[in-house]
Formats: sequence, structure tokens, C-alpha cells
Amino acid sequence: MENERRIANSYGIYSLWFNWAISIGLLVAVPIFSLYISKLWIPIIAIFFEVVLYSMMRYSSNIYLPTCFRLHYISMIILLWSSLIMCVINLVLNQKIFKIPFLTDNVNEEVPYISVLIISTVAVCVIVLNLKSKYNSLICKNCKAIHGSTAERGFLGKLFSQEGLFLTQISLMIFVVISIISWVYYFIFYINTNINDLDRFVFVWSLVILYGLSLIYLGIRYFSLWLYYRQNIEGQSLRYNSSSYVRYIIICGDYIYLKTPDIIKDNVMADEDKVDIPARLFIKYKKSIRTQDAVDYFNSLSGIANAELRFLYENTNFNTECNIFHYAYFVDNFETINNSRLEGKWYTLSEIKYFILNNKVSEIFSSEMNRVFKIVSAWKTYDINGNRRYNIRHYQPTFRLCDMKDWDIDYNDIRWLLVAENNADKRFFYFRKFWTNYIIGIIR
Repeated sequence: MENERRIANSYGIYSLWFNWAISIGLLVAVPIFSLYISKLWIPIIAIFFEVVLYSMMRYSSNIYLPTCFRLHYISMIILLWSSLIMCVINLVLNQKIFKIPFLTDNVNEEVPYISVLIISTVAVCVIVLNLKSKYNSLICKNCKAIHGSTAERGFLGKLFSQEGLFLTQISLMIFVVISIISWVYYFIFYINTNINDLDRFVFVWSLVILYGLSLIYLGIRYFSLWLYYRQNIEGQSLRYNSSSYVRYIIICGDYIYLKTPDIIKDNVMADEDKVDIPARLFIKYKKSIRTQDAVDYFNSLSGIANAELRFLYENTNFNTECNIFHYAYFVDNFETINNSRLEGKWYTLSEIKYFILNNKVSEIFSSEMNRVFKIVSAWKTYDINGNRRYNIRHYQPTFRLCDMKDWDIDYNDIRWLLVAENNADKRFFYFRKFWTNYIIGIIR
């Protein structure tokens, strides 16, 4: 298991360079092909490249090696919209189909458009929108639903969230520079008769040069990051790589028992300066845990027998630092826990919400609460296909912790997280559902 996770983490680091090379490389390839292929066929080339990225994402969703597909997703959107714009230009400027006075009379049919102008402009628009959404873009939400939050994925979660954003920013810089250079040259120096050597350099080879330089820079960056991982991170995570992490959320009525930083003594995770649950422990690695074993672990941890447990969900992808099992433990009175070995205080939902909004709780506890709340709200409002259970638009269900043990919900079913993001109360519900499943293909 340790060796598998070591391989997975190393692959995760180098996959960032590989994904950059493929996703940005296919965008760069479109202007290159435009030098040798008729502009009528360039939209077909762009669509073919999109299908390549689509297939890579679909294929990789069925294997266990970790990677970040944020750039693939962005490039797919760019290629799709660029191909549509090129098709429209070809149709409008083809005088056999449309006749637009003063526009089509002097058109050079050999060069109806410059590919890089379309690609770079669309790229800037798409990347800016993606950066504006930060980690709430469709691809990031889908990844977190399937693999868990950043905190739950450990080293790889932090790596992909940081580097995915960094690579997106680098791609924006490249396409902003190319877009400005290309449009300025187009309006001031370009003559639409043919493509000469200077035109080729400005419209094509300047982008290729920037892309080549980025490959060298990112290659050095991720090789250095891999060396840092081997020398620093890998040794620190050996404790977790052969372990499983078990967490128990203790609930009494509408209160949750939490441990505040001033009484923390056991330093088990990196963010111990935050509020977190007190009932948690590492055990020898297990692929799965029987209910009775989970009860026994809690009993040995707290000194309480006859625990009323409810399994919530698990993060068992082997490329995380350690697989995590999440449970809820329900008690009928406060004294049961107050007299146990556990140290902490009881907090209401409103207090916990305040802690979360002010970043006072650990990331993993925040992820647990967000997941439970999202799934419960989706389950109470919609069916598994995203259709409303009640004919009340924007119906807001109640959420009470005291009812949690009686809810018949599978918190381990990621489809409820997807329903929470796209449902009948969202605009263009059916179009968004079709788009994500069959055009972008990121939701499985």
C-alpha cells in the first residue's frame, strides 16, 4: 500500500506537466494545422481535439491513478466554442450560402479567418470565467464529489488545488499576450491576401515558442517539486500511508461535541489549531471496517459501551494519504459524553456555522458538515434524477441534527452531491444535465 501511494503521488506530480502539454498543446496545434489545411476543415480538427480530451477524461475516470483535469476541461470548452465560431464564419463568408453586401464581396476565401485570433480570444474569456469561479467550477465540484475535499485527499488534494489554479493563471498570461500581439498586428500590419513569413511568425510560431518555453519551465518546476516530495513530504506521511483514519461526529439533540484548540493534546493532524471533533484515531490500514469494529474502536477511545453508530461515508481512494471512514455517534444525554475520556464542549449548529464561516474549524470537519448538509437538503427536495419531490419551486427543507439518525440517506452516494449542484430549480436544468454528461462528459 505504501508503494502504491508513493507511485500515485509521484504520478500526480508529473501528470500536471503531462496534462499541460496535452491540453495546451492541442490548442497550439490548431493554428499550426491552419497553415497547411483549408480553413473549412479547421473546425473539424478542433472538434477532433476536443474528442481526444473528452476520451482521456472518460478513460481516466475508470482508473485509479490520480490527476487534475482542470486544464483539460478548460481546453475542451475553448475548442468547442472556437470550432462553433469558425463554422459560423465559414458559413457567413461562403457566398454560395449567404450573401452579405460590403462584407462578403472582398473576402479572401483562402484566408477567411485567422485561427489564433479566435483561439486566443475565446481562451482568454473562458479562462477568466474559470478563474472567477476559483474552485467552484463544474470540473472542481465534480472532482470533490468523487474523490473528496482537499483536506480529505491530503498531499494530492493540496497539490491539485494549488497547481490547478497556478496552471490556469499561466495559461491566461500566455493567451493574453498572444491575443494582444495578434490583434495589434492584424489591425495595423496584416494584409488579407496571403500568409507571409512574418504573418506565420506572429500568428503561429510566437505561440509555439511561448508554449515550448512553458514546457521547459514547468518541467523544471515539477521535477523540483517531485524532489521536494521525496525528501520532505514522503517521509512525513509514512505514518499515514499504512493507516486508516476513523472519525466520529458525536451528536446529542441539536448539539455536536467538539474539541477546541486550548484542550488539544494529541496532535494527530496538521491543522490542530482549529476546532475539530475529539473522537478520531488512526488504525492499521483496512480496506473496509465492519460496524462492530467501528463500535469497538469508539468504545476503546471513549470508554463508552453500546454506542449507537451511523456510518456516513468513506474516502477510500488509495492515492490519498490514508483512507478515511466517517461516522456519526448519537447519545440521548450530555452526561454520557461528559463523563467519558473525551474532552470537548457542546456546540449548536448556529455556533458551528459561525466557526465554519470564520475558518475556525479544521478543513476536514468543515467538509464533513458541508457534505451532510448538501446531501440532506438535496435528498429532502429532489429525487436522484434532480426532479422536485414537491411542486414548490425553491423549496427549503429544514435541517435538524436530532433527526439525522432517522434519515434513510446514503451519504456515500455522490449522486446526491451532483443533484445538489444541478437540479430542477437551477436554470437550464436539462440543458446543463445534457451538457455535462454528453458534451463535456465529466460527470459519471
